Amino acid sequence: MLKPVEMRELRIVTLDERVDGVIQKIGAMGTVHLADIKELIAEWEGLIEPSEVDSLLVKVSDLLTRIGAIAALLQPPEPKKSIREILFKEREEGARVKVGGISLREIEDEFTVIERVVKQSIGEIERLRDELTKARRLYRELEILDKLGVDLDFIGKRAFISVFVGALPRENEEALKESIESLTGRTNVVTAAAGREDGKFSSLVVVCLRTDTEEVEQALKMADFEVWEIPAGLPAKSRDAMERLEGEITRLEGELSEEAETIGKIRRDGYQRLLVMRELLQLEADKLKVESLLGRSERVRVIEGWAPEEEVDAIVDGLREEAGELCLVDVKEPRRGDVRVPSLLKNPRIIKPFESVVKLYGPPRYDDIDPTILTALIFPVLFGIMFADIGHGLLLLLLGLGLTFAFKGLGDSMREMGVILVLCGLCSLAAGVVFGEFFGFSESASRLVWDSTGMHVPEWLILVKNPLLEPIEQFKLFFVITMLIGALHMGLGLLLNVLKNFSMRNLYEGMTGFVRIWCLFGALYFLLLLFGFHFTELNEGHLDVLLRHVTIFIVLPIILLMVLRMIPEFRHGGEHHQPDGTKEKRSVLDSLIILMEGIIDALLENFFRFLANTISYGRILALALCHAGLMQGFIILAFLCVKENIGAGALVFFVGTALVVVLEALIAGIHTIRLHFYEWFTKFYEGGGVEFRPFRFHRTYTE
Repeated sequence: MLKPVEMRELRIVTLDERVDGVIQKIGAMGTVHLADIKELIAEWEGLIEPSEVDSLLVKVSDLLTRIGAIAALLQPPEPKKSIREILFKEREEGARVKVGGISLREIEDEFTVIERVVKQSIGEIERLRDELTKARRLYRELEILDKLGVDLDFIGKRAFISVFVGALPRENEEALKESIESLTGRTNVVTAAAGREDGKFSSLVVVCLRTDTEEVEQALKMADFEVWEIPAGLPAKSRDAMERLEGEITRLEGELSEEAETIGKIRRDGYQRLLVMRELLQLEADKLKVESLLGRSERVRVIEGWAPEEEVDAIVDGLREEAGELCLVDVKEPRRGDVRVPSLLKNPRIIKPFESVVKLYGPPRYDDIDPTILTALIFPVLFGIMFADIGHGLLLLLLGLGLTFAFKGLGDSMREMGVILVLCGLCSLAAGVVFGEFFGFSESASRLVWDSTGMHVPEWLILVKNPLLEPIEQFKLFFVITMLIGALHMGLGLLLNVLKNFSMRNLYEGMTGFVRIWCLFGALYFLLLLFGFHFTELNEGHLDVLLRHVTIFIVLPIILLMVLRMIPEFRHGGEHHQPDGTKEKRSVLDSLIILMEGIIDALLENFFRFLANTISYGRILALALCHAGLMQGFIILAFLCVKENIGAGALVFFVGTALVVVLEALIAGIHTIRLHFYEWFTKFYEGGGVEFRPFRFHRTYTE
């Protein structure tokens, strides 16, 4: 359980004519993680060569892209769902179409017909919509001209006058009138009609003398005047032009409706078929991609991959059933240190959601320790201490239960989040009992309310009398407790690293790990001394005891770490190797450099880092105090409001509780993750492995 699942390397050799069936079988079983033969080609000593990318894969990928584009155009709108359906209704699977073999030629021919009709209809719809938009806009412009009593034959340059019609931003209207008046005197007319629906533009008719046309045109341009382009061929009278446009708009709307019905018919009859074709092509593309990973000789194909040990027998039986004696399977046990081996985590269902927390740091390597179960035990505890409150923990617990069991429509990821919230809520509730907090009400809060407002907190709101620990009143003790938690947490990580090294027979690293644990608790002892925990009286008769403790717990592990760091460098006696392979006697300067590296490693890389890491766990205290302090602040504010209006006091309390629950829960979660990633995982967990991703055919619409 503390290691990724045992893997076996599979080497599958089959004939060319059987490779399609073997790939289909592997995809149907879905338990083999396939490898690229290029990574292992050296092991075959020239017997095989990597496969080339099939040109058919390019064709299939192009066809998939085209089908995806048409499917996106035909995708029906999502039906509106009620809150009840979103939260409680599980996703329903549609009926699957039973299909035989995949005929790329038939799929391409069928799709080409659909694609041609859809593109033609879509193009026609876009043209009709564009024409309809222009016609409606022109109709609105004619309506404005009709209201002003201006006919189309009046617009433009006449014998003695010029007439302009159009629109401009409302804020420029007065400036335009002043500009035209300054240019033409009073020999002009500027008439404003109703503004557009958006209220940002005004419709204007500008009349000026023919001799002032150029100056007025320049003024209109400077004012961002948009001249209406009235198309030729319309009747001279605005009313007659409007009647003609009404008929044109009716015709365009009818044609648009017909084209929309054509698309609707294609959507009803062909959309599901498009999804089936896309899935069939995706299966074919997946198979062709797998073929590009294989090795090949004149008549043989080689498939390399990994599978869980418990699945190997079933895989071998399935391949024999598919290809008989024409398929050979060689099974080997890989080394734990082989970085190519994928890792698969297998944990109990209740803690499986915490695998996502681990993978945020990085998937484990095959030789890594799987920290999921320990994370599931420690993560909620640290969160609960930071977010300690009986009432708030109960809220998280209820929310987690809802996500896990009731709100099934939100999906599997939210169910996993629900499990995490359930465990965190339980730990918050338990920590709330220890700290004596219930929705912020505690003995400490009661005293503070009395001192601030002169009002008593009702006894029934103080659920826990004489709590074991009050963070605000006993913050120094609480900080010491957080340092102890940090030392134990990091010590567990260092111990796991020791066990990993011993399991891999790295005895020297394992011994060094034990000394690092010793150094960690020496750093803790040093911090406790700073906080006044001397464990002996500081008088003349006991100073030697204190010095002995300091020597044993602090000085000695630092010296040992320094020595252990230098041993590998001095292992080769008085010689060291040059880059060209020759040996040269080590100088005094080289020895001093090695000594300095040992001191730096022991002090900076270990002792002082452990000091910083341990103090970092003080964030547990900071967040617990912040949580309690915020709630006490809102409680005092609520009691002050109660003096004036009980409803206002209740509102302040409920709003404050909501803010604290949301913000503090989020912040506590982030800091709990940080403690795991930077203070704990760095002691034993490397990450950066290859996640086990078995090749399988994903079917949604076909069977």
